[in-house]
Amino acid sequence: MKAGKTEGLPNRVQNPASGMWYALVPGGTYTIGSDQVWDSKEIQVQMSPYYISETCVTRSQLGQRLLKRLLQEGWFDEELSTVIRRLPEEQQANIRLLDFMFNFDNERRSWGDLLDLSPELTSAFKDAHDKFFTEPEDSAKFANGEVPTLEEAIKSIRLTPLQRQTLTRVKEELTTKLKHLPQGQAPYDRASFSNADSYAEWQGINLPTEAQWEVAAGLAAAGKLKVNHMVGDHREFCSDYYAYNYFQRNSGFKDPTGPRRGKWSPTQLEQETEPSRFQFMARLAARGVTVIRGESVSKRDYSRTISITPAVWEQPHRIRLVINPRQN
Repeated sequence: MKAGKTEGLPNRVQNPASGMWYALVPGGTYTIGSDQVWDSKEIQVQMSPYYISETCVTRSQLGQRLLKRLLQEGWFDEELSTVIRRLPEEQQANIRLLDFMFNFDNERRSWGDLLDLSPELTSAFKDAHDKFFTEPEDSAKFANGEVPTLEEAIKSIRLTPLQRQTLTRVKEELTTKLKHLPQGQAPYDRASFSNADSYAEWQGINLPTEAQWEVAAGLAAAGKLKVNHMVGDHREFCSDYYAYNYFQRNSGFKDPTGPRRGKWSPTQLEQETEPSRFQFMARLAARGVTVIRGESVSKRDYSRTISITPAVWEQPHRIRLVINPRQN
């Protein structure tokens, strides 16, 4: 591996928001891939300098950012915010609780145990959530087909005392839980591509490309980069789509970002297709599969981009991040 100039970049940088440290991978020409791996090939890549996180994202780091995500009021545009500010405080509190309910309901499927509630509170939340969408609206004044104004529609929103009590309890329990997750370096290992990609977006940085991951893993294995545990009994997400024949290209490996869509080999397609009459659907599914790495420096694998329950996977799945100084 021939490392080029670092262009005056420091060897390490820290993200003050998360506390994570990132190690510099110098730009230059690197050899990645392996002729011994069936869906790989030894190739040369030209890489710009980048930083890769020295550790994977921990539970406490996720908790801090996820709590901020749950409590933000991102769907309020300026017009809506103006209307809400004119409401009585009790109605404003209702809107804030509803905002939290929507955010929590959207996120809880992706984040698994981080957003688990006690069984009793889970049941109470479901009841409060379902009743909000199934009970008739207070719309008697609009019975003649009159279209309400935005302010009238907002004022017509109702929460029962029991719904307010339930949502307040959920908010308080999750705030306590996410603020007091154990500190330390134990990585979050139940990630899916969906929440890995979301967390990178929230941080304003990136998941590594497959080339970035393998270059860093190779340097770490050779003792030339202080990055922890890239290879082992876990998997880490990359930003590239997976295509079994991507490494067979003869050119275009300057800061490669992967193929435009995923692709399985005929053998993979057969393995992923049960029964065979669904081959067409499997071909479509293959377009969305993304690369996961970690078993060895060169071995490739893939994960669907849809969010599935990480607990069913045999190996832990973790989140590692990169900073591209020319982009971030």
